[in-house]
Amino acid sequence: METARPRIEWMDLVKGTAVLLVVLFHSVNHMAAISSEDNVTSVWSTSMDVLEPMRMPLFFMVSGMLAAGAIARPWRMSKRRTFGMTYLYVLWSAIFFTVVALYVNSGFVAAIAQFPGRLLVGSSGYWYLYALLLYFIVAKLFRRYPAWIIVAFAIVLNLLRGSVAQWNRDFMIEIDAGSAMTSIVTNLVFFLIGAYYKELFTHISRHASWLAVGLLLVPAVAYGLWRSAYPSTWEQTYFPISLIWIVAGVMAATLLVQWNAPRKFGIYFGARTLPIFVVQFPLLMALSSYFRNQDPAYMHNPIVQVLFPIVMTSALVGVALLLYGITRNNAGKYLFEAPAWSVGEPSARKRHLAEIQSGSPDGKDLSQAAR
Repeated sequence: METARPRIEWMDLVKGTAVLLVVLFHSVNHMAAISSEDNVTSVWSTSMDVLEPMRMPLFFMVSGMLAAGAIARPWRMSKRRTFGMTYLYVLWSAIFFTVVALYVNSGFVAAIAQFPGRLLVGSSGYWYLYALLLYFIVAKLFRRYPAWIIVAFAIVLNLLRGSVAQWNRDFMIEIDAGSAMTSIVTNLVFFLIGAYYKELFTHISRHASWLAVGLLLVPAVAYGLWRSAYPSTWEQTYFPISLIWIVAGVMAATLLVQWNAPRKFGIYFGARTLPIFVVQFPLLMALSSYFRNQDPAYMHNPIVQVLFPIVMTSALVGVALLLYGITRNNAGKYLFEAPAWSVGEPSARKRHLAEIQSGSPDGKDLSQAAR
């Protein structure tokens, strides 16, 4: 128990921190779209550019680690990661595109007609859910092959990021302009590394030191600053830098969870990444539409621009957690989890009755506990 605990805690901290950085990234992007271009917005944008090689790769790596056990199980025991993820992806994409139809006045008939194509190419912020579904299927389909072959193929896809981006423009954007297939294809490698080489990161966490974290951050940050200054490099791969960020992130999280406050932070937010991730997008769409239409003068104030992404992130996360808390114990919970029938699982009551009727030891224990 003592050896497993730190590993779980650093994973929670990584997940929680990554999802907050995702919300912050979107808040900065929306601010940049509605405020004047000056030093403040430039600093925010540059900061997000520096963190880009870390944000989603680290998130997908941890997601792969968490999926490692399910990948080894039969398909019938993995329905929450297939049917369940499909349910969440379709549900929240439908919510998002409904909000889009309301604010851009495209009409519901056109929105419904375009919906299947948009789902296919991952043309909303929910491409992350779509990616997790596809990655899990790929990992299970090829789990009998040597891991290094599958990972090597995924590395090649990442290294060919520019070509993948061109393929996306040539074919996927014709279906919908918001296609995120470039991100989906190039991030596969990080999920597979987490799923197939889980123990490697456990080993890294055991050798964590602040000196190593500092040394790793120097080239990672330097590359991010250089990349931000040269937009022509944005479609090039940053795979090696992502690996550096991942190692630094694992080490930093391992060291931070030794303190009480970061550990509690990780446990709390790491268990709530899904509601935070999915709720942000409809709210961002509504808020961005409001700010663009109103164009308030204070959005051009440097002090407001310094604080706006932080306030926006806090507000979005707060609303998401409030909604999650309200819906946890009623039918609203199906906003954040697939119904049992959709993943082929009987309800808790039906399982209980079946175990009692079968006369199994588990059923006997359950009936005694119920009494």
